[in-house]
Formats: sequence, C-alpha cells, structure tokens
Amino acid sequence: MTLKDQVAVVTGGGGGLGEGICLCLAKAGAHVVVSDIKEDLAGAVAAKIRALGRKALAVKTDVTDEGQCRTLIESALQELGRLDILVCCAGTAGIEFMSPKEDATALENIPLETWNRTIDVNLKGVFLCNRAVIPHFKKQKRGKIINISSIAGRQGRELLPVYAASKAGVINLSQAVALQLAPYHINVNTICPGLIWTPLWADGVDFMRRARPELKDVPPEVAFNLMVQNQVPFKRAQTPEDMGELAVFLASDAAKEITGQAINVDGGSIMS
Repeated sequence: MTLKDQVAVVTGGGGGLGEGICLCLAKAGAHVVVSDIKEDLAGAVAAKIRALGRKALAVKTDVTDEGQCRTLIESALQELGRLDILVCCAGTAGIEFMSPKEDATALENIPLETWNRTIDVNLKGVFLCNRAVIPHFKKQKRGKIINISSIAGRQGRELLPVYAASKAGVINLSQAVALQLAPYHINVNTICPGLIWTPLWADGVDFMRRARPELKDVPPEVAFNLMVQNQVPFKRAQTPEDMGELAVFLASDAAKEITGQAINVDGGSIMS
C-alpha cells in the first residue's frame, strides 16, 4: 500500500499513539501535518518525518477551539497544497481533575470538570476537526477521515466511565458522518485501540493504583502488564505502530469500500 505524496493531518501527533500513526503514514509515502497542543512535541515528530524524506509541518492546536481547528486545516492546504487524510487522535483520559479518594471512579465522586474536559477533547475535538475538513473533502469528492476511539467505547469501563462515554460517542458520530459523506465518496472509519503503553496510559495506571488498593505498591508498568495478561487473549500489549499500520490501510485505495466501521485492534480483548 502506498500513500505517495498524499497529505495527512494528525491531531495529537506529538507523542505516543499519535506519533506512531504519523510515522507510519510517512513511511507509506505521505507528507504529514503534526498537530498537538504542545508545539515542541509536534516539532520533534515533524523532524523525524523530514528525516524519512517527507514534508512535515508542526501546528499547535487546541482541538477544543473551533478557530484553531479551522486554522489547522487551512495551514495544511496553504503550506502543503493539498489534503487527503485526517486522523483525529488527540485525547485525554480526563483524570487530572479526579479525586484522590480510593472510590474516585464512583460516578457521584467524579467532578464536573472531569466530564467537561474529557468530552471536550475526546468528542468535541473530533466534531470540530471533522467539521473543519468536510467542506474541502466534499469539494474534491474524496478524502479519508479516521477517528481514534477505544475499546472502552465498545463497552463501559468501571474505572473510567466518562472516558468510555466519550469514546462511544466518537464511534456513533463517525458512523453518522460516514453516512452523510458517502455520496461524496469520502470514507469515515474509527480505530479502537486496546492496551498501549503510552504517556496517557502511564498516567492512567498511576490513577488505577489509587483506585485499586491492591495495586498501590505495584510499579505502573507492572500493573499495566498485569492488565494485559488478564484482559488480552494474545497476552501482549498493542503498539502505536499497530494502529498506524491500520491507519495506513484505511487511508489507502485498498480500503475504498470500507466506511462507517469501528475496528478493534486489541489482541482479542473485545470481539465485536
């Protein structure tokens, strides 16, 4: 599969899952606009893409801001001359406002700030970026939109109910957008990652150690590996590159008849 000389925008591309997707797209031949709220991280990933012989642009973007989402799309078109692929990967676990209590995940103890921030980044951010790119994709009657959800969006999670709700919303929104854009031959799909050791999960495991007393003396990576062994039939964690390879496929002509799908990449954790 090749994405030679196509242009992709990846939000949340400054590290972890987003970085893996950016680099896989670049290795497949795409030029990449790396969007992240942390400009220095976006710049570092853009440098890696240039080292692969591709063009790259780093754009600081808060995906909860409508104007910045529009500027992101306009910057890609102005600087790189075209736009073929949008990957919405910016996300948060929403734990920064969570209570230090052991029962912090009980719904009655979750602060409103946690709900607002999580929904704003994970769902509103997808809405705003999708909305910003749609007029361009409609005009050219082609384009690929790939929104990143989670297996938590497939099934509610006791420890992170707000995160799970936001990711379920991404799946549902993506299917609705896929139906709207089908007459324009625009593909819209969702990737649902499983357990990946990224900075987001590193913070999440630390939170889980507070929420689960039996894990409080267990190092974060050990706790994460215990989850993998207990939840993943393949008994191994997934990687950012696993998601990146699927993103390359969904962005390619090989996936031209695939739209409105939510695909789990989770080692068999959830089979649906």
